[in-house]
Amino acid sequence: MKKVYKACKICKRITTDDVCPVHGDEKTREDWFGFLQINDVNSKIAKKAGINENGLYAIKVRS
Repeated sequence: MKKVYKACKICKRITTDDVCPVHGDEKTREDWFGFLQINDVNSKIAKKAGINENGLYAIKVRS
């Protein structure tokens, strides 16, 4: 079975779960565009995006 990646509308974290692992009651969405892989939260990109944890993040999540 193919994995479907989804993103949280609030924090933009990408996951395969139906709900966000950070915002437990927030449903994730399949309609997202582009992604960032953050390996160092002290990088310029992570700081500019306001990301404080390593992981995969969507650039844009549609409602």
